Amino acid sequence: MAEDKKNPLGPTGEQVRRNVTRIREARGLTKKELSDRTSELGRPIPPLGVSRVEAGTRRVDADDLVVLAVALRVSPSSLLLPLDDREDAVVEVTGAGQVPASAAWDWLDGRGLLNQEPGTDLRPVLDYEQFGRPPGRRPVSEEVAQLLPQALSVYGRADG
Repeated sequence: MAEDKKNPLGPTGEQVRRNVTRIREARGLTKKELSDRTSELGRPIPPLGVSRVEAGTRRVDADDLVVLAVALRVSPSSLLLPLDDREDAVVEVTGAGQVPASAAWDWLDGRGLLNQEPGTDLRPVLDYEQFGRPPGRRPVSEEVAQLLPQALSVYGRADG
């Protein structure tokens, strides 16, 4: 009965497990070697834990995701999405459903709001620009740059 209460992996969790396996194997690492790297980094994931991550029977929390990315020498975003951003590629993102792969990568890379319809209310875009990145790392989109003076007069100045 306890199995019924488990929250199954969603599409992002499934992608993480596939990417950990893909990158580990591409780097020529054994599960033990990846485990050793996570231990050296201060967030040990035992070899059985790595096996379970790859099998999808162990969930990866935020700290695990980051240590796996550091141990595999990749960005955490590279564990979250398929390695595909072709124009016609579609990926499933937990909470957002099916989205163009290029839009998902832009969102994960902090370059834009996911699922924002062009020409719609600018407030979500401004909120994304304000709260999504530190001030010096905000890649203000061309659309936002053009509309910023108007938006500031309507919404007020948004420092932060």
